[in-house]
Amino acid sequence: MRLRCVNCSYEEHFETGASKEWGEFPTMLTYGMAQYEIGLPFMFVPRFQEPAVSRQRLDDENRARLIHAFHANIDTISDRWVPHQYELYQCPTCDGLTSRFWCAIWTDEGALQPEHHCRKDGSLLVQRSIGDLSQIICPSCHERTLRAFN
Repeated sequence: MRLRCVNCSYEEHFETGASKEWGEFPTMLTYGMAQYEIGLPFMFVPRFQEPAVSRQRLDDENRARLIHAFHANIDTISDRWVPHQYELYQCPTCDGLTSRFWCAIWTDEGALQPEHHCRKDGSLLVQRSIGDLSQIICPSCHERTLRAFN
């Protein structure tokens, strides 16, 4: 999906949704079935063996936390299915936009989701809905003037 500002020259392509090459959750967070079966998070896999979701989209701390939560709550997860895809996130401080990995593991305490931080200023990123573009601020001119194009 491409976002373009009608007020300035900002234009950027963002990958959203699920990728066809991904396996089921959490296999696609690890390198292959062997690591999945022993619950080995990506941080213990050699750096040259990238999983389906790259370090740019999900850091090792989130990856380990999500895999652990999945295994700890596997009996209560319906059909062992966890929604997972790329979503659009925005920094509340600098208004920067990025596409990051999202999932939701429902536990007794509530939904566990990844927490992403801005690479520029460290702020906690806010998930944005493409369906409500009026809430997304242009990172360049800081106005609510973005439009989506395919």
